[in-house]
Formats: sequence, C-alpha cells, structure tokens
Amino acid sequence: MLIDWITARLPIESIPSNQWDMLRKLNDRVMRYCPRTGDVRWESCAWDSVRSDSHQIAIKVGSDAFWIQGSPGRVCGSGDAVFGDGVCSALDLQGCLLTMIRFVGTQTGVLLAPDCRQWIISRIDVTGNLLLGDLSEVRDALRILRGCEGGRYRVSQQAGDTVYWSHRSRLRSGKAYAKGPHITYMLRQRGYSGIEYAGSDQVLADRLLRLELRLGSQWLRERLGKTSVDLNGDESQWDQKIVDKSWLDLTADDLRKEWKEYFERMIGSGEMKQDSDVKERVMAAAETENRGKAAFGCWLMIQAEGWERAREAFTRPTWYRHLKVLRAAGLGDADISAGVVVPIRRRIIECQVVDTWEELRRAA
Repeated sequence: MLIDWITARLPIESIPSNQWDMLRKLNDRVMRYCPRTGDVRWESCAWDSVRSDSHQIAIKVGSDAFWIQGSPGRVCGSGDAVFGDGVCSALDLQGCLLTMIRFVGTQTGVLLAPDCRQWIISRIDVTGNLLLGDLSEVRDALRILRGCEGGRYRVSQQAGDTVYWSHRSRLRSGKAYAKGPHITYMLRQRGYSGIEYAGSDQVLADRLLRLELRLGSQWLRERLGKTSVDLNGDESQWDQKIVDKSWLDLTADDLRKEWKEYFERMIGSGEMKQDSDVKERVMAAAETENRGKAAFGCWLMIQAEGWERAREAFTRPTWYRHLKVLRAAGLGDADISAGVVVPIRRRIIECQVVDTWEELRRAA
C-alpha cells in the first residue's frame, strides 16, 4: 500500500511575516475591493502547480494559511506512483509531508516550517493494488463494483475504467480503476516527465485493480477529536482524562485498517461460493432461528424487488438488523445491492495485494 495524496496547510500564525510576503508573490490573486475606500472585501487564490513541476504537487497562498497538496509518491525515492517508495510505501504520514515540504521549499526558495506539529492535514488517500488474472478480469471486477451500493457506498460517478463512491463526501470516499490503462494514458501525454515504465511492467500493470480510499476533513476531525484515555490500564471508568489527538498519532496500521475495512466490507467473505449456500450460512450467523428466517426473507425480498424497494419495506432498526446478519453470513455490499452472490467476487477476494514491482513480477 502507499499514501497516494496529502492535503495540508500551515496557519499564518506559524509563518514569519517576511516569509509570508514572499509566499504571497507566488500565486495570482483575485480581489474584490471598494473603489471609494480601497478596502478589500474578499480575496481568492487558485491552486498553482509548483514551477517546472511534473510531480503533481500544488500550492496555494490563502488569506489565513499556506496550502500544499499532491502525491508524495511522485517526490519520494524513485518517483514511482504505482507502488510508491520509501516513506510513501511505508505509510509514514509525517515522512511524506516532510518530503513534500522540502520539495516545495527547494522549488520556490521559501523555507517552510519543518515542524510537522504546526501543519494541519485535511485529506489523506490510502491506496492498494490488487493482482487479478488479466485486464479483462480487472474490467469484469469494475463492472461488478459499479453495482455496489447501499450502506456507506453510493456510486456517484463513472468514467471509463473508473468507479467512484461518494466522491463529494468529506468523510470517506472510494475509487476503483484499472491501473494499466492509466499508466499508458499518462505516458502518452505530451510533456510527461515522470518515471518511465518498461514495456514488460506496463503489461504486468494491466492486471492491477487499484483501490483508493480518501479520508477527508470530516473523518480527520471525528477520528482525531477529543478522546478518553484510561490512566489505570484497565476498564475502569473512574480514572480517565480527555486528550486531543493529532494526525501525528495516525500509524501505518491505522491507515491499513481503514483501507481494509472500507473495501473488505464492500466485497464480503470469500467463503460464500454460490446462492445455495446463503440460507444455511444466514441461519448459522443469526442469534436465533427466527432472526435467521427473517434475515433470509429480507434477502429473498432484495432478490425479488431490488435493494431500494426492500429497504423501504422495513423499519430502519429492522433493516439494519437484517443487514448485520447477512454480512455476518459472508455477504458483501456488492452481493446485497445486486441481490445475488456475485460469481467473480470470489476471485476479487482471493486476489493478492501487491506492494512492490518485485512482488508483482514474482506473482506473475
């Protein structure tokens, strides 16, 4: 896995006035002001790519902060944007931000605060590459994933070999696409000066299904808000204090966990092989026989009437109680939204997560 995107800002309070004046000269600005008094009513700045930059790093000098965003994989190590390198592939969030800060400082001549505690991160993209049999199998998987709706998933946009879920959400959003065609497209762009990929690597990349999870500003606020810490090291509720967590507390394991939870729930368990297994597994997953029968009846209604009409037939608590049983039985949201055990889903589940070109070549 790799960190594929970071958006961060440095508040104006952390920037010396002489550096702030230098930064303001980097961006074009649009202002609205009163012609009689000269008072500025509002000011807006656009994102600008770093000068002579082929690395997808952009900056913006706002009214109250300096912003930086882009793909750390393009400036870490070899510049490989498929699997990343160094701190990028290690999911080292602090290391990625420092690399981007240094890169921008080198290109602009303005030394930015190297203390990560002064920076505020508002977006993190965590990406994994799944190895399937070939490009046709990757596209088959994308066709299945396009129909995955329900719960946290809302297919909000489709474009070619790409599927988006909740792309406007400030909490979480997902993206799936075929990496091979994307590499081919990038290499054909006029003026492309990124890393060159060998022809054999491009062929191997055709087998990659790329899944990207975006953790937005709302997720960061909720995840890193005030939380209780047990001072006794046990389950006592009497000796706790409330502390503020920082994005610096996010570990590589935290990011991997978020990625896996988001996409594994979409696909479900690999033990569900076909429709004939559903009733047996639902009955086994339910706490009581009656709950199992009710959940299986919900499944049959989804098959007959569709996901949306079935949802309207139940009260909210009952609907989610049935979904809990169906997911415990091994059904994923791709199955539930379609009302059928998706045949290719098993191949998606059993495919291998590859993190380096070496792993990809060995697996192929």
